[in-house]
Amino acid sequence: MAPIQVQAPGEPLDLAKCFRGEEQLISWDVAYTALCDPKTASRSAALRSFLTPDSSLEILSRPWRPFGAPSPQEKARLETATAPINVTSAANAHYNIEEIKADSAWLSQQAHISEYAALRLTMLEWQSRPAAQLLSGLTEEEALSVQEAAGISNLGASTFVTNSSILTAPSGFALQADTQFNSPEHRKLRLIDVYHSERASVLRVSQLLICWGAAKDLRQAYGREYRVCDDWLEQLGQAVASRQQRPSQSSPGASFLSQCIRTVNAISDGLVDLSGFTWNVPDSILQAAAEKWVTAQISEAIQILHIALAHADLFHKKFVPAAIVEEWFTSMSDRDFFVNYAAQYPSLQPLVSVLHLLTSLLSLAILKVQVVLDDLDKGDYASWDRSSYVLNGAIVETITMVFGHAKRLGPSPATPPAFSWAIIAWRLTAQASAIEQQRDIEDGSGGSANTVSPLEEAVLSLARLESNELFNKRIPFQDLAEICSEHHVLELATQMISLGMSVFGTDVDRISRDRFRFLLLQLVRAGLASEIVAYSPELILSAHAILSGEKTFRRWVDHNTPHPADPLIAYFLADKAVLRPILLDEARLRYPYETIPLLKFCSALTRGEKSIHDGVPTAASLLINANTLMQRLPDNFSGYSSIREEENANFVALREELPQFSPKPTSNFRGPQRRLLMSAAANNPLEAMVIPPGTEGNIVDDRASPFVAVWHYPHSALEYLVRLLSTYMVGNNQVEFATRAPISLENATEIVGFFADLLHSSLRSSAGSDGDVVCSAELLSALDIGVDRTQDTVSIVLSIFEEVLLRQCEQRGNEESLELLVNCIHFLNALVIITPNRVWPWLARSRLLDTDGNGGSLASVLIGTEMVIGRYDFLIGCIHLFHALVRDAVTRSVTRKTSGSKALTRLNAGPTPDSGTSDKIMSNMLLIFGRMLAGVYEGSLSWKYFRVEDRLEINIGICGAFKTVLEYAYGVDDAPKLSSKLTGLIAPIAEYIAQLFLSNSENDMPTNPILASLLSGTNLENGSILTHTAALWKQQTQTTLSFSDLLVRVAMLLNKPWTHLEQQLFKATPLLARLYATSDAYKSPVVLLLNSLVRGAMRVADETIKGEGGEKKKDKMEPPSLLGHLGPKTAKNFLSILSGLDEPLGIVDIQTNVWNLLTAVVTCKQQWLALYLLTGNTPRESIRSNATTSPGHFRNKALLNRALEALSRLDLDRPTRPWPLFTAMLEFVSAAQNSWSWAMGDLRQHKDFIKHLLAFFKWMATQPKDVKTDQGVVDRSYQNKFAALASGILAMYIHSSRQLGDVTPLKDIVPDLTYLQENALALPSYNASLQTNLKKNIEGKIQGISLSNFKRTTLYPEPFGPSFFYNIELADKLLGFDVNWTGRRPGQGFSAEVVRANLNLGLVESQVQLLHSWKILALELSSVMTKDDRLEKLIIRVVEDCMKANAQSTLPEALFGELMLIRADLSFVLLQRMVIARVTAQEAKRLLPSIWNTVRASTTDIETVFSSEQVNYYRTMLRTLYLALQFYLLDPSASAQDQLFRSSFRASMPEKGMTLQEAPIANQLLEILSDVVAKGFRSLANQLHSEPDSISPTDFALLTAILQTILCIPEMKNWQAQAALLFSNSNTIRYATSLFSWSDRLTIRNNGVEDPIYGELSLLFILSLSSMQVLAENMAVEGILSQLNTANLMSYFRRQGGMGPFDSPNRMYSIWTKGILPLCLNLLDSVGPPISGEISAFLNQFPEQLVRASNTLSTRTATKITLSVASETHSLALIAGILESNRDQGPRLGIQAGDIPVLDWDRENVKEDIESWMARKGALREKIVVVDETEAALFDRKLAGGEAENMLEERILRELDAAGDCLGLGRGNGS
Repeated sequence: MAPIQVQAPGEPLDLAKCFRGEEQLISWDVAYTALCDPKTASRSAALRSFLTPDSSLEILSRPWRPFGAPSPQEKARLETATAPINVTSAANAHYNIEEIKADSAWLSQQAHISEYAALRLTMLEWQSRPAAQLLSGLTEEEALSVQEAAGISNLGASTFVTNSSILTAPSGFALQADTQFNSPEHRKLRLIDVYHSERASVLRVSQLLICWGAAKDLRQAYGREYRVCDDWLEQLGQAVASRQQRPSQSSPGASFLSQCIRTVNAISDGLVDLSGFTWNVPDSILQAAAEKWVTAQISEAIQILHIALAHADLFHKKFVPAAIVEEWFTSMSDRDFFVNYAAQYPSLQPLVSVLHLLTSLLSLAILKVQVVLDDLDKGDYASWDRSSYVLNGAIVETITMVFGHAKRLGPSPATPPAFSWAIIAWRLTAQASAIEQQRDIEDGSGGSANTVSPLEEAVLSLARLESNELFNKRIPFQDLAEICSEHHVLELATQMISLGMSVFGTDVDRISRDRFRFLLLQLVRAGLASEIVAYSPELILSAHAILSGEKTFRRWVDHNTPHPADPLIAYFLADKAVLRPILLDEARLRYPYETIPLLKFCSALTRGEKSIHDGVPTAASLLINANTLMQRLPDNFSGYSSIREEENANFVALREELPQFSPKPTSNFRGPQRRLLMSAAANNPLEAMVIPPGTEGNIVDDRASPFVAVWHYPHSALEYLVRLLSTYMVGNNQVEFATRAPISLENATEIVGFFADLLHSSLRSSAGSDGDVVCSAELLSALDIGVDRTQDTVSIVLSIFEEVLLRQCEQRGNEESLELLVNCIHFLNALVIITPNRVWPWLARSRLLDTDGNGGSLASVLIGTEMVIGRYDFLIGCIHLFHALVRDAVTRSVTRKTSGSKALTRLNAGPTPDSGTSDKIMSNMLLIFGRMLAGVYEGSLSWKYFRVEDRLEINIGICGAFKTVLEYAYGVDDAPKLSSKLTGLIAPIAEYIAQLFLSNSENDMPTNPILASLLSGTNLENGSILTHTAALWKQQTQTTLSFSDLLVRVAMLLNKPWTHLEQQLFKATPLLARLYATSDAYKSPVVLLLNSLVRGAMRVADETIKGEGGEKKKDKMEPPSLLGHLGPKTAKNFLSILSGLDEPLGIVDIQTNVWNLLTAVVTCKQQWLALYLLTGNTPRESIRSNATTSPGHFRNKALLNRALEALSRLDLDRPTRPWPLFTAMLEFVSAAQNSWSWAMGDLRQHKDFIKHLLAFFKWMATQPKDVKTDQGVVDRSYQNKFAALASGILAMYIHSSRQLGDVTPLKDIVPDLTYLQENALALPSYNASLQTNLKKNIEGKIQGISLSNFKRTTLYPEPFGPSFFYNIELADKLLGFDVNWTGRRPGQGFSAEVVRANLNLGLVESQVQLLHSWKILALELSSVMTKDDRLEKLIIRVVEDCMKANAQSTLPEALFGELMLIRADLSFVLLQRMVIARVTAQEAKRLLPSIWNTVRASTTDIETVFSSEQVNYYRTMLRTLYLALQFYLLDPSASAQDQLFRSSFRASMPEKGMTLQEAPIANQLLEILSDVVAKGFRSLANQLHSEPDSISPTDFALLTAILQTILCIPEMKNWQAQAALLFSNSNTIRYATSLFSWSDRLTIRNNGVEDPIYGELSLLFILSLSSMQVLAENMAVEGILSQLNTANLMSYFRRQGGMGPFDSPNRMYSIWTKGILPLCLNLLDSVGPPISGEISAFLNQFPEQLVRASNTLSTRTATKITLSVASETHSLALIAGILESNRDQGPRLGIQAGDIPVLDWDRENVKEDIESWMARKGALREKIVVVDETEAALFDRKLAGGEAENMLEERILRELDAAGDCLGLGRGNGS
């Protein structure tokens, strides 16, 4: 699609284009929102065009001043842009240029910005009005509808949807919205909003880009994967940062950091008493404007501090300039580090907290404690620049005094930097003292006098402050350090980490988060290195928080792709001087005396490091190779002695064994707890670990007995932890030997959590690798986890889990044990992937679920504990467990069925186990689990939540799990029974979910949470701070939208009656409209849901309802209107936004989805919405505009016109063309033309569009026919679909032009159809070898698998590509264990073959679509073929190509038989039109050979063809063959009337004047007679007897027509003998007479009468054969008349009164007139006088029939005269005349006159009747009646200027006239 033009900030404004919708302004807010999704943003060419110009870079380089100052020049630019010559304002326009000018002037004046910049902001406000008005609230009716749909009225005070701004916003849109919305006050308020939003967004964009740009340098230390965005965004960030570091032209001498500080100071000063708020606004909006201003000021300060922090931390590698350091700390001291700033509004408090956070972090970044300490340690301080702040005594003193004064603030943002400064000051003082001592030594040794160093000079100021009362007359740094310690500086650091990780919680701020953590980690490191901070619980918690960062367990494991290594963890592990020895090594040393610190550090390391695939995490390696063990010695233990006493280090050595575990000294019961017989491990105690005698150690704490000792004992700490954990099991008889007690609850919780982390870390390391997600076998061995063992870590954890579950149910509200349950669930989630055969059996016998009707422990814990405390970690873990079980049940379904395959690949060892339980039990477990979660989903709206994130994660988790279930169950395999699919294990839960949500009962419980989640999505605040909670809100809305879309699709797939959910979603359409306007992230999900709703609503029209009495009846119902559920103003605004088509960013995926929705709208009876799309205005506006005299001006161009214009500007030579988007747009145009042609107008008005379509065909003709690459195949598939749609549109274009009598378009269209002619009818590119072999190989190599198991259903319309037909993603999951599937090398397995098969099938599908469309276009062209000579040849070629393709086709008939039939049908219709049009082109005569060759190629056995599946195709080919024969009959010299008359009444030979054809075709004609006619008739006759229902009378009629046509071809006159021989050899006559004799039984019921139609057909066939003299003679010899006479059918003619045209069955009269009488004539003609007697005798056997025939024209009795009566009279007159002539000339002819009986037909009476009627033609006319459709057609053909009024009358007169001639009328004597 040619995008709407994008305006960069510095480019001139073209307001006229903006008002017409041809140009859209990208706001900085839009740019920032787009950058929040870097992956999508990187694909937006419009965004790139906006951000990269110099004008944008200039703004980003001075982000606090994005708009210039007012000036005369800027005002002149505004006047020029708004001058009447550039833009006019009509009275009824949708804009007011004077209003825009006034608003721009007001904004410029109030904000003190450039007038031209103000104009741009005003235009942004105008551009965003539809969205602003849409988001301002719901109308009263809409609010009630949404509340009802969401069930809010029934929920009471829900914690989930309280204070929903969209429900509480002012309503009354219908009456007052425009007046209120467009009032000057509200416009000004929106302008203030836009102004502040733009300023904040510029700052945020600048901050993001410079941080992203720094990633390039950081990757050198952090690894190649350390990035957030694409290269071009990184490069843009580097360019912005480079410009920011240049000297400022507007502020000479002021660095960028200095300007940041001054700006923040100015903002801070302005916030004091709102002195900076100088806006002159109306009183009605003063409060709102002030609040917006204050919020904006704080937000700007935050973003400026963030930018300054990035510069100070990332771009000042050494020291920040001294002047900036002094300026910063002085300004912060003056403002008390913002501590005393009181938020004027409650909503500002979170922002103030962020302000404090960044203030503290910026102070740390400026101080550079790590740089100072590193240089001091390395001696590099000597090279410090003299201008460095640390060498400036005045600044050193200033900083010290600043922090001294900050002591009074208490714990504050100044505390961490004060602590940092205390360390720096101490180290500087110490270093200065060292320098002084060194100098004194050198002076004392006689060296030259050394001058005082700059460092010594700098620290002198610190000495002067020692007497200062501010520091209590103590050393300043000592005083500061002690005060900071009292203020719990490490706890503050922990709080800062928590706030920073939450506030900057999305991926876009990842670099900032890491730098925040580095700054605080460096602070901790400095304290440790300076020995100011000691190992303590506070230090452990702080260090753990810093190392863990944002990686809580759920955030860590929820990511689908593994993250690169955490740079802090790598830094921590590499720091062998301070952090690692003081923290990690110390924790290792204290293990297991203090276990929790070590586990916490190891957990942080595990989550942060990037594990090596199939390797062991670093933390696990450290524990596996433990060398020491600290413990408090057992009471009264004396089995050790002192050694190495001279060292005085309390070294000791064991004299006896020291076991670590021992049997319990008392019973197996612990307190009141009961024993659980859950594991065999309870009865088989683990062997105790024993430290052998002689092991050395030392006593580390001898203050109290028993002492604490450290033993140098090499062992595996993991093994120790496993054994220690086992002591927690009830029934286990082991305890820790030293304490004589089992492990504590807290330790057990940490151990299980750490084990879970290890397993998940190993699994994540293999995610994305080639193959299954596997766990390291080495790690599993170290953790003592086996596949099928009963005594290992798994059994221990499961036993503990069951024990704690029971305890938790009994002791409700126990939060400590709840944490252990949560960690056990985390462990189980990993086990499901690693060894599911251990989980499923446990789950079957566990009390977790309600398997026995007792409610289950999950429900008990949820109700008794979690709902009480308001935290739901256990429930969320169980939701993830259910999801994991669903995935396991499906993805391992094949491995469970496959016997004898290799190992459990996830363990890389051992045989593949099954699930450990039956499929039925597994399926039942999932059903019970799923039903429980469905109840949670329905009821969780009204729960209490301590953290709102829990509610969001519950909703996201359940929707995601249910979505997975439905996709697996209904997304693949067309098998009618879900249980028969590979995914059959989840069939019960899938059916339950479908039944629950897709019922048509009015139960709101299942639908309420869906609607409530959607409602909450409208409250999304697009602020400049992206919190983790906001990201969860957005994710919840996206997940709910996707889940709703899937549910509607399942309802359509199952063809369910219109569901209650769909009804409620229609009611919530106002909500969906606002969601679309809320965020770009919602656009695609909303559009997809609306698409499904619109298409699904078509089922309403097919529903049956019960009428009175209970009977079902169908009512004509219209689908619900999408537009009807929106208020008029909402509809207008939503459609206006939708019309924007995601401009100006132009994300292709969103645009494609929007066009697909629009296509659904125009094709699915959404009349009003369709009219808007096509005309550009709503129905109300249309009525209003029709009532006015002047044309209306509407804000948005009709989407149809948008599509036409965009398609008229396609750049076909652009390398990256979005073909899916082009195709979607053209599909919309095609659908609009098909469904709304009257609203769309005349296509001839869009000549550019048609011209471009033709240019596309011309371009396609130049493209390579065969594409080699996968992407090339996909593109060609879309190109073919585009061509198919274009063909359909051209067909409609020609049709509409033809109706208007305009054929001029043909001259442009016909020459450009080369691509269609050459490709549309070609055989599809079906790779039969690939498809067949792939199917066979997969079924042969992978047991129990068929390729059809992965065939996609119609649940989701899959685009062309690698997963078009077979679901390759699901197949990879199910078959990834098999090397045959994955291949030993990339591209060699079945997986790659399936991808190729999908690409091939997509291409074939597009070619089939092209064939269908070319058929329509060719048919339309054939309608005007006489208008253009080129068309005749084109149509002839089409027929030839159809026949050629069908003849050459070797494709599977089951798949492509329909295509052959389509080509045959096309050929038939085209030939039919060619015959009607009397095409005379010689090329038409060459069609017969190709058609006959196709018939022969496609029909292997004529004898059985009518009983085969090919019969329909064969029939079509015979019809086509019949038409092809017509071109050999045409006689240019014969009039149409003559030809019609001659062929109307008998099968006689044509006259001799016919032109012989140039090409000899006799052989082909004889073959046709032999194979088609002779053998075909025999086959038909046999088939009719065996299967009457499979044969149609038209089959016989068609063979007869072909026979008659061939016999009428002049060339056949010379080949009649050969033809007769063919029929004789085939016994054709015998079959025909036999059929006639059986025809009284082979009747067809017609209007209640048994119709002997086969009697007529067989007789007509015999009649046609009798036209050949040789065959007629044979018939005479064989007594054909006698054979016919014996038929039962002939008895009808002997009945009283015979059979007339109105007797029943009337078919008998037709047999008489069209069969028997003409046959007699043919025999007389061919055999001559010898057969006269036989014929006369034959006819005289039917006296009643002859008497009736004599009186049928009686002027006295005849009331009705038909054409058949006239024809009968003519035939009998001829026969009677011939017989009489033969009798008169008997001797001359060699016969006896007496042998010829007189025909019992009263010729004289008939002669008189004819004479009477011919004399009274008017009376005759009154008697003429019509008896069939043929006669009705003749009757309708009126004649002028003759005796007859119509053709029927003319035919009757001619028949009677000819009969009169035969009877001697006009000759006087009648002879």
